[in-house]
Amino acid sequence: MVINLKNSNLALLMRKVQFFFLIVRPLETAGNRITTGFLSVEEEDTLGDIKRTFLKRAKEFEIIDYVYVVDEDNVIRGVISLKEVLQGLDETKVKSVMKKEIVSIDQHADQERIIYLILENDLKAIPVVDNKNHLLGVVPYHTILNIFHHEFREDILRSAGIHHEVKEIEDVATPALKLVKARLPSLIIGLIGGLVAAYVVTGFEQLLTSYLALAAFIPVMIYLSDAVGTQSQTLIVRMIAIDPKFSVGKYLVREIRIGGMLGIIFAALLFIATMLGWGPLYFGLIIGTSIFMSMIFQAFIATYLSISLAKHRVDPGVTSGPITTIISDVTTLVMYFGIASILLKFI
Repeated sequence: MVINLKNSNLALLMRKVQFFFLIVRPLETAGNRITTGFLSVEEEDTLGDIKRTFLKRAKEFEIIDYVYVVDEDNVIRGVISLKEVLQGLDETKVKSVMKKEIVSIDQHADQERIIYLILENDLKAIPVVDNKNHLLGVVPYHTILNIFHHEFREDILRSAGIHHEVKEIEDVATPALKLVKARLPSLIIGLIGGLVAAYVVTGFEQLLTSYLALAAFIPVMIYLSDAVGTQSQTLIVRMIAIDPKFSVGKYLVREIRIGGMLGIIFAALLFIATMLGWGPLYFGLIIGTSIFMSMIFQAFIATYLSISLAKHRVDPGVTSGPITTIISDVTTLVMYFGIASILLKFI
């Protein structure tokens, strides 16, 4: 329970009411990982008051690393570390030693954001607040470790297109049929995407018949485009978790510039490679132009898709694995053969 040196009974009642409403929310939000076993005080309290409370009621606290400072409306105002409490004089008032720059997290934020905030700010616990900055609870260190472990395992599975309960996936006793069902949807999507890609290639059959060497570069075009898209997606998912209020416009422009610079580098490398190994100038221009345009597009679409999903409260991690690969492969093939068709008309 929460203990406030003043109005402790009122504060406890508020926490119980708040916690009751929190439990109906999705399980993987910050608000559902809180504990109420921490100490909150007011600005006019003294360090001596805190020390005496700890000595008398230490067993009631789950968190002792930090003491949180709130006002009469339970709005968080500051924080004091246990080290500062023990080193300070008993008569020192809380308001004179508390830190006003508080790292907190909104109750509706995904629990994954807790990990980034903890690591970025080197914390052992983090307070959870509502949209009016009322202190609802604190996520303790052992819970943070559990979240980190869970998210790490979940991300690995999602990157492979497996969307299922982590514990069941890792349990050797889980029936094979259940695991097949967990893996099947993404693979079916991959099959559909592969058929679409095959249809695209078939649509340019005449072009490939006339210029068979174009087929030899399909694997490298797809690989490089996939790699750029995966890199962009990984970075934007991390940015969304760390700083949800980042400038979307600036980030998209930056990612397009990065895709463009990478495109120039690999366009030049492939142009040189094709000139040395295959000869015709036009062939090098086709390959170089295609990889340049594809890298720019993949950097943009991977970033934009993740941002769009996050805005609709869908985990952008679901775009990883087979789904992202399908989008990248199909669009890369369309651009590759489209550019080839256009440039070959001028030969």
